[in-house]
Amino acid sequence: MTIWLTILGMALVTYATRVTALLTLRGELAPWLQRWLGYVPVAVFVALILPPLVLAEHNDTRVLTVGPALPAGIVGAVVAWRSGNVLLTILAGLVCFWAMRWLGM
Repeated sequence: MTIWLTILGMALVTYATRVTALLTLRGELAPWLQRWLGYVPVAVFVALILPPLVLAEHNDTRVLTVGPALPAGIVGAVVAWRSGNVLLTILAGLVCFWAMRWLGM
């Protein structure tokens, strides 16, 4: 019963926040708000991608590190920027990651 109440509560909170935003932002948005909202996807993407690339677990703490993930992420970003091909981006990042691991980094 507790699980179902938790799921129902989460659904209500999710619905309430989305309905509030939709009702508040009806009609035309101000130009400054449109510019500001244009940066949200990039900020969220960086917040999701960057920590796994530069942080590592060490004795139950997170420490900054430069491992094979960071160069592989940079290679993948450059390939994505230049080619726009998702498959090529994944392949380039994986090859770089595997090469760095093979070299002992």
